[in-house]
Amino acid sequence: MDAQRAEVRALEAEIAALQQACSELPAPWEGTARDRKSFQETYQSDTKKCESSKDLKSQLGHLKSELSFLSTLTGFNIRNYAKQTEDLTTTEMTEKGIKKVVQRHRLSGNCHMVTFQLEFQILEIQTKENLSSVITELNIIMEPTEYLELSEFVSRAEEKRDLFMFFRSLHFFVEWYKCRKRTFKHFKVKFKVFEFKHIWKMKLVVNLEIQS
Repeated sequence: MDAQRAEVRALEAEIAALQQACSELPAPWEGTARDRKSFQETYQSDTKKCESSKDLKSQLGHLKSELSFLSTLTGFNIRNYAKQTEDLTTTEMTEKGIKKVVQRHRLSGNCHMVTFQLEFQILEIQTKENLSSVITELNIIMEPTEYLELSEFVSRAEEKRDLFMFFRSLHFFVEWYKCRKRTFKHFKVKFKVFEFKHIWKMKLVVNLEIQS
């Protein structure tokens, strides 16, 4: 008996909760208008996200294409890149309209057969009139090579903290190396042909002497 009463009370509570929920429902026209507005806002938001996503994909594709073109043109291929930024602006600088930022860059890559790693630091100072940037640190890490000229170029670029000098010197070195390799291959083939002709003539002379 007690179990039945408990079940009845539970059913009554459930019915009361449903009635309360029904009384709080909006009128049909109010619900329709609100749902329509909510749908439009959601659709517009999704449309903007989709357009933004398409723009990002298009921009990314353009950047990849441009990077591939530059790699083909210069021979440089950047594999890894990382950047850290530190704001050194003080309260006094802010009051004077000055902003001081340090950027730390790290990258690795190759120029044809030569691999390298670069770590450099750039100090940027921006005022109301202009913006100045200067490389304050430059470390170049390269695999040991038999070419002393390349090591000298690297040391000079590090000493002067000149990135342009490094890339230009490495590019010219690689072009010189490729030209030297082609020249060596050309003369090697010529020498083999000359050697073959010389041996063939010697054999011909020997055969003629034997026949005579």
